Amino acid sequence: MLDKSERIAQGSRRLKMASQIQERSRTLAILAVAASVALVTAAALTAAPPANANDLGSSVYTRTSSTESMAYDRTIRLEHSGTANGTLLSTFEHWNTTTSPAALLIRKSADNGSTWSTAASLTDPLTGTDHPSNQIYQPFLFEFPTSLGSYPAGSLILIANIAPSTDVQTNFVMWRSSDHGSTWTYQQTLQTGGGSTGAPNGGSGVWEPFVMVNGSGQLAMFFSDERKEPTYAQVVAHTVSNDGGDTWSAKPDGSTNFSPGLVVDVASTSSTDRPGMPTVATLPSGNEVLAYEICGTGRNCEAHTKTSSDGGSTWGTGASDLGTEAVTGDGRYLGSSPFIVWSPAGGPDGELLLTGMRTRYLATNAFTQEDRQAIFVNTDNGTGNWSWTPAPFQPILVSGIGCAASYSPDLLLGRSGTSVRYTTATAVGSTGCMEGTGEANAGVLPYVSTFDGGQAGWINYGGCWSTSSGVLSESCGGSNGNKSLAGSTGWSDYTLAGDVRLDSGTQAGFIVRASDPSVGADTYNGYYVAVTATQLVLGKENGSWTALANATIPGGLSGGTWYHVTVQAIGCTFTVSGVPSGSTATPISLTYTDTGCFTSGSIGVRDQSSTASWRNIVVTAGGLTTSTPTPYLAPFDSGSTSGWTPYGGTWAASGSPGAYSDSIGGAGDKSVTGSSSWTNYAVAGDVSLGNVTGNAGLLVRVTSPAVGVDSLNGYFIGVNQSSIFLGRETNSWTMLQSTSLPVPLANNTWYRLVAQVSGCTVSVTGVPSTGGESAHFSYTDTGCTTTGAGAIGVRTYNTTAQWRFFQAVQN
Repeated sequence: MLDKSERIAQGSRRLKMASQIQERSRTLAILAVAASVALVTAAALTAAPPANANDLGSSVYTRTSSTESMAYDRTIRLEHSGTANGTLLSTFEHWNTTTSPAALLIRKSADNGSTWSTAASLTDPLTGTDHPSNQIYQPFLFEFPTSLGSYPAGSLILIANIAPSTDVQTNFVMWRSSDHGSTWTYQQTLQTGGGSTGAPNGGSGVWEPFVMVNGSGQLAMFFSDERKEPTYAQVVAHTVSNDGGDTWSAKPDGSTNFSPGLVVDVASTSSTDRPGMPTVATLPSGNEVLAYEICGTGRNCEAHTKTSSDGGSTWGTGASDLGTEAVTGDGRYLGSSPFIVWSPAGGPDGELLLTGMRTRYLATNAFTQEDRQAIFVNTDNGTGNWSWTPAPFQPILVSGIGCAASYSPDLLLGRSGTSVRYTTATAVGSTGCMEGTGEANAGVLPYVSTFDGGQAGWINYGGCWSTSSGVLSESCGGSNGNKSLAGSTGWSDYTLAGDVRLDSGTQAGFIVRASDPSVGADTYNGYYVAVTATQLVLGKENGSWTALANATIPGGLSGGTWYHVTVQAIGCTFTVSGVPSGSTATPISLTYTDTGCFTSGSIGVRDQSSTASWRNIVVTAGGLTTSTPTPYLAPFDSGSTSGWTPYGGTWAASGSPGAYSDSIGGAGDKSVTGSSSWTNYAVAGDVSLGNVTGNAGLLVRVTSPAVGVDSLNGYFIGVNQSSIFLGRETNSWTMLQSTSLPVPLANNTWYRLVAQVSGCTVSVTGVPSTGGESAHFSYTDTGCTTTGAGAIGVRTYNTTAQWRFFQAVQN
């Protein structure tokens, strides 16, 4: 749902009701005006984003002329298609502002979204008056996860809404593909209706199909249905198929073909309410969660959810149950075109991720700073408050160019569920409109941000932000408390570690437990850990500043010097330590318990009356509530290897940031530091392999190290060209677990590894230093009694290798 100013700006939708603007049909007269607008140049669009924009995304498809327009993306990853597994397919609303027939593009990526090509182009298969149509709406791609009817797993269907601009008919048509999306065959019309309210055959349209396999093993299609007017302005309904889509329980006109016919899932008793735009996620319990908007008089198309425990046959207490509005703990709600997925990451029950077009304050209905770039998170199966995390990029709206930015954005989980791809139209690119896409952390721990690939997944509140060579910088300064936030407002107990540098002025640092942010000096709820020329300072912010504790930096801190800070937020106790990066000095520390503390919130960076830079940010679950300094044992910035003991190989530290390298790269060369008595901790660092046919990585729980391939007791977390893996070394090698990399690793390319060891469980996460999909697994070793404590280190096997940003934190 768009407000009136947006409708005029985009020039692509029609008034559906006197009080509501529904994104259903396009007015060609308005589009003709949009077509006459001069093509917006890339340089002009660079200046268009507001100050809070994060990354601008990369292109799935960039239009070739100003008469092309786009909206409403759906992207899938093939997972049941043999050798084609991992291929991304994407389609979207794509039309021309002239009266020429619309073409539905199927775009394909074989490199996890880095590059795209056109796999197929589909046109209206219907005949007669108004066909071929100049408008094809709301496409939906679906891969069969198992055999359905006579169709094997990996079969593809595509359903789209043929809706000519004459606005007298809407038709869901279905195509099939048996060759992974290269060729498609039209099958049938599934549902048919009239046009939009106010059109010649208005108030009887069908809209927005969504397909899944329900808990009964049936193919189910959910959609928005106006055909029950005037009793209901619009309902959410579904129909099912027992044979893979050949026949459906509801006939095209909605009448019953076989039981259960057309099932109404959401229907409001208010004659002006319009439930619509349904999407569904399946929980591990087998329950399903339905997300939808409710538009209507006095509404802002708020996103709601309700649950089915009977395989998707009924939802909540029945159709009149309007479900629960998705609201965050800091008073935000989603409005318009929701899309929901479930991830196995994020907690014991995984997490639901829900996004939509707009983000508003519950108290005022005003748009928030996170508008068009928020993903809501729920770790309690959809009950209770939601939290939120930044989307991987911000869709940009520019008026008059026919590019429906952020209308019905799509979410696609990374294979481990720890990252999420966000795809939608956005008014950027060389011709002013593209289907944009980006991938970032899905609001889960551990969290890594190296800034080699930009600022994906961060939202800026004031300031002038840029990234270069792994460094995030804020260059405007001023007294407005410029800040940038990442992660989830639902995070509670965690440890943040990172480097900060004062480029000018008096203070900068890190934010923890942040919620309800906006532009302004102290306008968020949370905590700020600042570094000044003389002190390490902890304070609380909730519209004003309260200093809590401080510690003196021995000898002070010069401007332009990197300083490493660790913040552990556990319960209401905050333990902070700091040491100059590359220093072998003992860290200074402070501990403070804040009665009545903020118990959860995201992380971030901030400066005050200063300009500053940040790098090497890692956030891991858990931490300590003690003033004992946490170890940071990589003095490589200073060119020192103090505290490290090599076993084989030729080792040296050099460069800025400091890199530790083995120039021999023998079988099992290793270097070890720390204490053999350490038990639970997190270790992180970037590794680069000279030859990816070998492997290199991190060591944890090391005892009895010696020269030799597997001469130690402990664990090795390694990366090679195709995978990250965990193995136990007890003077012999035992492979424990591995997972494939989404994109093969190239020689001399930095890759971030994070290993967290707690008890007998080792959690491993890897992500390219330039960003993208993360790989993750967790392994509990029943034989860990022989490797229950130990030091840390690095190791390589048959390749030269380098390490940088190495750090360890007790937890």
